[in-house]
Amino acid sequence: MELDFEFELSKGKQNSLGETLKVVEHIQNNIKEIDKLFLCFFSNNSLVAMRAMNATKRIIKGDNHIFVENKKRFIDEFSESEHNVVKLGLITIYYDFISYFDDKEYKVISKNAMSWVENSKDWMILAQGLKLLEKLSNSDEILKSNVISIARQLKNDERKAVRSQAQKIIKDT
Repeated sequence: MELDFEFELSKGKQNSLGETLKVVEHIQNNIKEIDKLFLCFFSNNSLVAMRAMNATKRIIKGDNHIFVENKKRFIDEFSESEHNVVKLGLITIYYDFISYFDDKEYKVISKNAMSWVENSKDWMILAQGLKLLEKLSNSDEILKSNVISIARQLKNDERKAVRSQAQKIIKDT
């Protein structure tokens, strides 16, 4: 059965899963169609992009081989999406799958996350991005210095999650 992912992911109320679980089930039974789901990261509709990322995270947590087979795309290709929801999803995927990356990939992930944190006002990207960067900086003193500098700028942020993460980084140094 052919499924129009963009259409399915656009259904339902904005703050609901919509048909995300239907798409997840379809992909699990038709894994060769995963690329059609990945294309939704670049949809003009940010709701579709968000639900596509939600579906992707559900799928790769259930079958990490899909992540491994597409790891390079998660780093290089999907990071080009202009949607904050995709960037946030990538940050959490990078964090959850950190042990799958090599040193070269760490550098690209660090560069992506640093750019997103430096250029975002979104509190979730800031908080989760700092959390990822802190983890990545454990083995990179230059990155650690940059993360601490950003944390100092955000330590008094009005948003509790951002402020708390920034203060944690400063305290841990």
